[in-house]
Amino acid sequence: MSMERTGDREHMALEKTLGDLLRARRAVTFDEIASLLGGDCFAQIFLVVDRWSRAGIVRLVRDVTGYRVEVIN
Repeated sequence: MSMERTGDREHMALEKTLGDLLRARRAVTFDEIASLLGGDCFAQIFLVVDRWSRAGIVRLVRDVTGYRVEVIN
């Protein structure tokens, strides 16, 4: 029996989906992420991107239209 909380599973699913999206496109704007994954999970998306940025997995680049998330090699 799994002791994992529902929120943890949802968070892991969001990380997997966001990771798949970034692997496929290499760079996406926050607006694109929100439109593809749903705007109501924007705070969770931001937290994942922040954690990955601090770990050196992605970087945030300021663009004319906002911020773009790019995969670092």
